[in-house]
Amino acid sequence: MNKKTFKHIIATGLVCCGITAMSSLLTSCSDDWLGLSNPFQETADTFWETSEQFDQGLSAAYSTWRRPGYFSRWFQVLMILRGDEGWSESPNSEFQADANFVISAYNYESNEGLNLPWQAMYNSLYYVNQVIDNMNSKGYSLFSKEEADQILGQGYFIRGVAHWAVAGIYGKGPVQTSSTENGPIGTQEDLYKQALEDFTRASELLPTTWPANEKGRVTKGGALGMMARMNMQLAGMKCHRPWDSANQNPTEARAYWQAAKKNIEDIEALGIYRLMDNWMDNFTEANENNAESLFEVNFKDGLINGKEVGNQRPKFLGIYISSGEGAWNDGSSRDWLLDEFSKERDKDGNIDMRKFHTLFYYDPAEPQTATANYYGKTWPEWCASEGFAGMEFPHKCYWKKYTSVETDNANEDYSSGANLRVLRLADVYLMYAEVLNELDEDRAKAVEYINKVRRRANMADLNASAFQNYDTLLEQIKHERLVELCGECTRWFDLDRWGDLHDQAKVNELADRDPDFLNFTVGQNHLWIIPNHEINLWPGLTQNTGY
Repeated sequence: MNKKTFKHIIATGLVCCGITAMSSLLTSCSDDWLGLSNPFQETADTFWETSEQFDQGLSAAYSTWRRPGYFSRWFQVLMILRGDEGWSESPNSEFQADANFVISAYNYESNEGLNLPWQAMYNSLYYVNQVIDNMNSKGYSLFSKEEADQILGQGYFIRGVAHWAVAGIYGKGPVQTSSTENGPIGTQEDLYKQALEDFTRASELLPTTWPANEKGRVTKGGALGMMARMNMQLAGMKCHRPWDSANQNPTEARAYWQAAKKNIEDIEALGIYRLMDNWMDNFTEANENNAESLFEVNFKDGLINGKEVGNQRPKFLGIYISSGEGAWNDGSSRDWLLDEFSKERDKDGNIDMRKFHTLFYYDPAEPQTATANYYGKTWPEWCASEGFAGMEFPHKCYWKKYTSVETDNANEDYSSGANLRVLRLADVYLMYAEVLNELDEDRAKAVEYINKVRRRANMADLNASAFQNYDTLLEQIKHERLVELCGECTRWFDLDRWGDLHDQAKVNELADRDPDFLNFTVGQNHLWIIPNHEINLWPGLTQNTGY
């Protein structure tokens, strides 16, 4: 299928529903009744027979990524608002609780931001485990090895994504590797390890590229990149959590850093990725699934079969205009980001171009911020229209990345067709610099990989001689990851991995620029609250400490 068709993948649902672990509760029917079959309805014994049926199963699993609980909305909202990049003053107090670590009072079923992510991720696991189980049991007798490998590889990748997302948000949950039995309850480390195993299997089975008419499916390079991410998060757990002394193990941490280094070098060896010349190609519908992208979630604007299949982030995180234009601004960007972007000017003496395209703001020293179009008007025109005095909106900056604020749109649609780039090469280059620094290896090489990213933004090369110790280089990496990847759902994972969430002194520094962190408790709030009704459903599942 071509890319446009791939963006049409929807939640078709599996004709075969399988048997859940909860089926033991259905005790009102006799065994004889359960043995009857409907000749007009597919069953697990009759469905998994053709390539088309397995692809329908994969489509159902892929389509969960487009749900509001997953990448369409809540994954992005939670990863941005919980970090120090974002905050909320939404009239919906649940959004504020998502950001300020005061969530316990909101643990009820109607809280979408708390419940929908869990549901979407475990629905995804249920769907994809049917594909994996049936492929392993009979798929290789039905298809060529190449076709079977591709189906199974996609399955393992999708399963890895779900385990990674559960680990990153909730930090505890069932490690679900079967479609018919409940898995054991896993810690954050267990979930990351399972994700690593899934991505490793995927990397061994997936093709490096797909034909043009299949572009958008997950690939070997994406699996290697996600392996690197898992290895790095696991390394951080083993060396940057001083409160968790029993689990600190420098030897294990080094092994994970080394594994991540190998993953990234394997990506480079593929020889198919490059930084796009135009940085903005990573955030619009133009040039999607491009040469910089290792893993992205495909969206399409509008409805398919009555379901939203677009990226809802712009409507929820874009700038609010009282007359109805714009978005809802349920999540805002923190003011300190403006200062971080302004630390350096480019080689021509201009402000870093990534600042202008990441944030919506006004600065009289930057003329383009006064003349640029925002939903059909300039900043001064909106200030006059909204009655804002002194050329000042209520806040100094708002999210622009991934929105259509710079186009002539009069309004931000409920969903956007812009794909979410989950992992791109610029991120991988900065990951490589971080790994080299953690391993105390070639820091000059690490600086060169940072410079690869800086050059595209017309920033001057860093002098490697100024970054020959761990702390100095790490601080620069932190800056580079912020200005390159700001608002791309990486920051929370970064803060966790660096240990900034695990040391009170560092949390105090976060609180200086994001007052929400005044509510943050070390050893507790790096994990999120688990939905109460899920605790009642899963045997052995308990609430995270402190909630």
